[in-house]
Amino acid sequence: MRFFVSFSVFLCLTILTLQCKKQPHESTSLSAKLPKPIFYQQTEGKGKRGTVIGIEPYLNKYSYATEESFYLSIREYFQKAKDNENIFVDRTIIVLPEYIGTWFVVTSEDKSIFEKETISEAMEELVKLNIGSFLWHYAFSPSYSTDHLKETLFRMKAWQMTDRYQSIFSRLAREYRVAIVAGSIVLPHPKVVEGKITPTDGPLENVSFYFHPDGRVDDQIVRKLFPIEEEKQFISEGKLNENPTYRTPLGKLYTMVCADSWFPEVYQELTQSEAEIVIVPSFVAPKHVWSEKWNGYNGYANPKDINPKDIGTITEKSAWKKYAMMGRLKNPNVKLGMNVFFRGEIWDMTAGGDAFFQFMAKPVNNLVKEEKFQGRLYVFYL
Repeated sequence: MRFFVSFSVFLCLTILTLQCKKQPHESTSLSAKLPKPIFYQQTEGKGKRGTVIGIEPYLNKYSYATEESFYLSIREYFQKAKDNENIFVDRTIIVLPEYIGTWFVVTSEDKSIFEKETISEAMEELVKLNIGSFLWHYAFSPSYSTDHLKETLFRMKAWQMTDRYQSIFSRLAREYRVAIVAGSIVLPHPKVVEGKITPTDGPLENVSFYFHPDGRVDDQIVRKLFPIEEEKQFISEGKLNENPTYRTPLGKLYTMVCADSWFPEVYQELTQSEAEIVIVPSFVAPKHVWSEKWNGYNGYANPKDINPKDIGTITEKSAWKKYAMMGRLKNPNVKLGMNVFFRGEIWDMTAGGDAFFQFMAKPVNNLVKEEKFQGRLYVFYL
């Protein structure tokens, strides 16, 4: 028994020393590599209570190279809204897309990661540069998924990801005095402990947080309920009756993370929540899928109200319009429904999609027509 204890200690010490010296990007060298988006803004409504602003920032891998590069990439959109006088102190809610926090997994890592051509190569380099920590978590951390390698990767970086996510969005909330629905991030069953987002030893989840205008993160967490097939390999489902409704100066707010907006039972829960604002942060990749034929529900049986003739016939975009928020949100108490998408190029991954809106129980057309408008802001006055 003593031998095994000694060997475990030896293995731990060996693993912890297997760390490569990293050379992160310097902020001054990144400015030329960050996206320079052409902005598009659409404004709706004439209310004076405040605004809800959906932001679809166009991001690339260098946006995530350092904490400052990400902050500057996102702040550009906040500042645009402020310059256009769309932000009301303590009465504006900023909405960001799904997975916006997930790529903090590479933030402040070695420059060699960003020289890779594909995500697979970049993640392999990330593991190589953190091999000690990776082996430690692979050997000793609990596992809940079939893709143990991907699970280990995110578990290994969970604390760093959490710190950057909370630091940046708290900073932006305080700076502009706005509330933020901060898209989503992949973390191991997080909790908010004494005001700090805290990863645990639980399963990985796709989670969304709400930041108040004073920078405080709400202690209630939205967990994705229906991860798609690819996500199921490493992400666990949340519980339907545990997702919160946030009280805001503009009314009660309910968040559905991406695919959750496709399921009838979520709208039953929404009705009980008495929410007036529905937010759907989403992610669609690769970008060309948007115009391809829809293959039906991903990872789950099709609900009974799905027309089987639509499968393989209508486009992915048309399916989103018919079977997600735009087609399912029938609640007259909801003043605004907003569905925004992650946009950009992260290594060889392209993400796209076009935002959807329902305002005062009526659909609102997304008026953007040209792909050149990579950075998008959608402003609704309530």
